Amino acid sequence: MEAKLVSMHFVLFMIGYIVLPLLASGAIANQSSNAEFIASKNEDLKVPCPSGWVIRPDKSRCFKYIRNSHSWDESESLCKSFGGHLASLTSYEELNSTQKLCGETVNGCWVGARGINHTTVGFGWKWSDNVSQTQWNESVFPARPFNSSCSNLSCGVDSSVDLCALVTNRSTTLLVERCNASHASICMLNFENKCYHFHCHREYLIILGVVSGLILFTTFAVVIWLLAYKRSKRRRRSRKLSNAAGSALVPPSWKVFTSEELRSITKNFSEGNRLLGDAKTGGTYSGILPDGSRVAVKRLKRSSFQRKKEFYSEIGRVARLHHPNLVAVKGCCYDHGDRYIVYEFIVNGPLDRWLHHIPRGGRSLDWAMRMKIATTLAQGIAFLHDKVKPHVVHRDIRANNVLLDEEFGAHLMGVGLSKFVPWEVMQERTVMAGGTYGYLAPEFVYRNELTTKSDVYSFGVLLLEIVSGRRPAQAVDSMGWQSIFEWATPLVQSHRYLELLDPHLASSSSDIPEAGVVQKVVDLVYACTQHVPSMRPRMSHVVHQLQQLAQPQVVK
Repeated sequence: MEAKLVSMHFVLFMIGYIVLPLLASGAIANQSSNAEFIASKNEDLKVPCPSGWVIRPDKSRCFKYIRNSHSWDESESLCKSFGGHLASLTSYEELNSTQKLCGETVNGCWVGARGINHTTVGFGWKWSDNVSQTQWNESVFPARPFNSSCSNLSCGVDSSVDLCALVTNRSTTLLVERCNASHASICMLNFENKCYHFHCHREYLIILGVVSGLILFTTFAVVIWLLAYKRSKRRRRSRKLSNAAGSALVPPSWKVFTSEELRSITKNFSEGNRLLGDAKTGGTYSGILPDGSRVAVKRLKRSSFQRKKEFYSEIGRVARLHHPNLVAVKGCCYDHGDRYIVYEFIVNGPLDRWLHHIPRGGRSLDWAMRMKIATTLAQGIAFLHDKVKPHVVHRDIRANNVLLDEEFGAHLMGVGLSKFVPWEVMQERTVMAGGTYGYLAPEFVYRNELTTKSDVYSFGVLLLEIVSGRRPAQAVDSMGWQSIFEWATPLVQSHRYLELLDPHLASSSSDIPEAGVVQKVVDLVYACTQHVPSMRPRMSHVVHQLQQLAQPQVVK
């Protein structure tokens, strides 16, 4: 609706902007034309003649003197080339005008009369324009007979001779001459239905300009309106898809806890309830709700920058994301700047512990477990990238944010959590020990760009960590700190793929994958960690590749 109103205001503005100047210019042009060309109100419809022509005498016809001598027929053709005819005379005024225009031409000038019959009492005439009066008689020129070269009306005329009319200053009447004789001529233009100047058409041009302007800018406004409507429709469709995806997969509700409730279920955040995790972000504690279900309460660092409304809005958005391989958000709490997120409890804890600090009573992960962890983790990330509209970038994929259930399926934790982590903590994570960049993609490190391809890079680093059991940066006595790729690349280049496997895997498991299977996994690692983001695969493709490797052949 807002787009429609904006478009209509735009249309009205553009119409006013175009039409009013055109009307004003038309009025000015009209006044200018009247001042220049019209001497009186009655002459408003009179039109000036083209250059070289004169208007005589009723201001409805123009005449032109042609000096070159031609026959009557040739003169008529010449006049037609101007759009007129040889002059047709209908009054004494026009006769006098053409006599003056012919001037002192000795032999006279052709006019448009041509004989059609000859008698001893007069002549019959036809005018070349086929409009003017065709008979010369006393009602037109009383007592003014048309004489030939003889001296009286009784002269006989040879009817076989083709005769045409001349006008000259030497006679007060028309003269008769053979049509094939050569004389100057007087041409005539009838201006009753003709116009040769711009101002004659000014009214039509003004109307044409106004109509053209209206059509042009109405079309332009309609195009703008259609684009705005299409954009609005696309946004509504995107919201519907997002809501549909959310409503089908989202928990029915999430709870806003009080700080007293959280202290009660975590035994006042006692150390006995503290779970292993990143203490720099505030710590995580286990708790039991009144209904007996177990939860994990993540306490965030106190912040004075984020308000309660913003915090609840972001938690609500994250809580709507529900997938078997994402850690579900049960609720949150905001208490005078203290922020808490309540998650579902995942029994086997973070992946980092199983890769680098095997729990008491636990066992190292075998190859099948590692592939299951990688596959289910990839499924959770692919859901964020492909099924949620608009897509979600996790931003912080690492071993500590992957929790394992009792079947060692992966659950990705911390979706949207990076927005709550203080800038200083994120900066510490950016540059890890030894100056390495760990899980972070190069485009984020150097250009602060985060896209779905950044998550793909982080997953590639974590996949190599799952296979090798090495951290992204690890202390080496002789070299100080060494990144996981500095260690792995020489082995890959020399095709020593089995040496990439976690030593715990080789020592505690009887099922060791073939070198070809390890090679395919490592190829996927390097595909995910290419420096050019667009060259990295989509997570849906990664899921497909890992599923194909789910049942590898093994060496007994």
